Amino acid sequence: MTGPELTLDSHPALRMFREVIPLSGFSGATVALVRDGGQPFVRKAANLVDANGSLRDQAVRQQALAGLVEGCAGMPEVLDMGEQDGLFYFDMAFIPSRDAVNFLSNGTFDNVADFADRVERLMSCLAVSVPVSQPPLAPRKSLLVDKLQQIADKTGAMHEEALAPLVEAARRMDVLVADEKPTAAHGDLTFENILVDRRGALWLIDTITSPFDHVWIDWSKLFQECEGLWHAHRGRPLARGVTWWLRQRFHAAATALDPAYPARHYILLGLTFARILPYAKTDEDRAFVARRVAECGRAALDNL
Repeated sequence: MTGPELTLDSHPALRMFREVIPLSGFSGATVALVRDGGQPFVRKAANLVDANGSLRDQAVRQQALAGLVEGCAGMPEVLDMGEQDGLFYFDMAFIPSRDAVNFLSNGTFDNVADFADRVERLMSCLAVSVPVSQPPLAPRKSLLVDKLQQIADKTGAMHEEALAPLVEAARRMDVLVADEKPTAAHGDLTFENILVDRRGALWLIDTITSPFDHVWIDWSKLFQECEGLWHAHRGRPLARGVTWWLRQRFHAAATALDPAYPARHYILLGLTFARILPYAKTDEDRAFVARRVAECGRAALDNL
């Protein structure tokens, strides 16, 4: 059996264990905490053979990125990987922790400030590190324009109006990044993919490839949360005072790392939301994301 109908009891990579606890995970994979006598671990397994490649790439990226961010953040150690009945899986260490949405919703102001400090150290580290992608994708305007065209092709005429201002802004800009030098990037640095342990240390999960390799992609994912309020749309609201304080703090930090960042802020944020459009499953999701894309596109045009 292969497909979305797989359950913990029927999945070939999980059915042999006695105690399996489901965890949230991205589309195309089943993620579970396995407690089966020894040390607990997390197993992430593809639901479809077509998903094997992306999941294998994620495991390799996770191993490579762990060495780059050491001292600023951790990444769960990859313990094993393989295939069961043709479906790829990999195992990683279980980190007792809360994701950043949960942490920030219950933390004191000192906790929030410490979180911001740690994130900024992480971003400074990524900004001076070489990409883990081989070969790396330089942050070129052409790649951004191509990605927006791919999104438009996938969604047909459904979001043409929402995408139009962002596409126009992307075409009008001269370059995306002046030196076009790639940097390390996590690729999907949302609040749900940042875990915080009992000591306040950050742990990163679910790294993915991006349209290009640059730390600005990770800034855009953070702004998807603290400015675009993606977590709130998903039913996990945070106090607006917290998210706006983080937005201002992170925007200043991104600008300090590269004074050219503000001119590209809304193009990148719009791209981040546009990448969700082909995968939005409900009318409510599509409407929310399309509205954010259009807002960012108009702001980007005003910023040029």
